[in-house]
Amino acid sequence: MNTRFRFRISALVFIVAAPLPASAQAVSVLGGGIARDCYQAVEYGDVPVTRAISICDLALDKENLRPRDRAATYTNRGILYMRADNNVRAVSDFRKSITVMPELKQANINLGAALFNLKQYAEAMAALNLGIGTEVLEARAIGFYNRALTHERLGDLQGAYDDFRSALEIKPDFPQASAQLARFTVVPASR
Repeated sequence: MNTRFRFRISALVFIVAAPLPASAQAVSVLGGGIARDCYQAVEYGDVPVTRAISICDLALDKENLRPRDRAATYTNRGILYMRADNNVRAVSDFRKSITVMPELKQANINLGAALFNLKQYAEAMAALNLGIGTEVLEARAIGFYNRALTHERLGDLQGAYDDFRSALEIKPDFPQASAQLARFTVVPASR
């Protein structure tokens, strides 16, 4: 049986939910050597962003990295650029990562996040559609979450609702997805 639902966001709930952070999420990727230091700077956030970017630069410039480690380091530096609110540089790094290692689907999730932040929603959706194919469950949940945000910006509430639910099915303890999903009211479609 195919049941269709109409979704709406009530004005009251939307106003209450407006302060929730609805920014796209990023996924870090492990590398080796100095590249590992770059990863740890991203993962733990205990190094100032400008210093962390310098560590990643050093890894990319001085280390003889295997393709996976080079792609991971571009991805991690891209995340740092996103944290510094430089999404244009982040997009460039994510694209470099994808060029080096197209099968690193997490880079597509991050590319989608940076494009979302740049309000390039159609391009973000294309990247996220590729990214959610990752086998890394945490990254896939973030990909569905980011895609849900993008669906909503594109006016597709059904798609947003479905993807917030998918994110929670993969990662039930995903508070941002729970909070976003709570904004929706499901009402039966009129015949």
